[in-house]
Amino acid sequence: MGCCTPEGYRTVFTARTAERDASRYRRKGLPGTARWLASRLAADGVRDQSVLEVGGGVGGLTVELLRSGAARATNVEITDTYEGPARDLIADFGLEGRVDRIVADFAERPDAASAADIVVLHRVICCHPDGLGLTEAACTHARRSVAITIPRGSWWVRLGFAAMNGWLRLRRIPFAGYVHPPAQIAGLAQSLGFRTEHRERGLLWESIILQRAPAG
Repeated sequence: MGCCTPEGYRTVFTARTAERDASRYRRKGLPGTARWLASRLAADGVRDQSVLEVGGGVGGLTVELLRSGAARATNVEITDTYEGPARDLIADFGLEGRVDRIVADFAERPDAASAADIVVLHRVICCHPDGLGLTEAACTHARRSVAITIPRGSWWVRLGFAAMNGWLRLRRIPFAGYVHPPAQIAGLAQSLGFRTEHRERGLLWESIILQRAPAG
């Protein structure tokens, strides 16, 4: 049983998960790392910018950036289980017509979405075996900024992911989590013309905002 399959993503990221995430956002707003990304991007300026979020789930972070002044947003999601709750959330905030949602594996089909000023990969690289492919696709699509949240490479994080993956294998669920080395992800982005502008490191997660370096 290979990893990861559409069935595996739907088993882990269910319609019930999507409803719960949308309900939590309505009550409490964004959780910690997503809130940090949204606030830093807004402080750098998002007015009239376009946003591409990969693996944004129900799209709370996208909603925040649009409410902060972004013009349009596209969300590329690998599973269709988020689509109903996401559409409801978009309607709740009066954002119909400003958000496009696409179901596709962005690492395998980067051409599914157009380029954008800001590309967001929040807690999604850890859900895909091809972390470098996702990062490269994000950088080639970003005209200005790439915002990333990934697991720290610490031993306790790797141990936690190993335990989770062992449990998934016992349940025969074709899905796994990945701790892609943060330095490798950042290094690839830098080789593609980006520099680290902001960084936030917590106990479990590391968030990085990279800006495209000026030409020449």
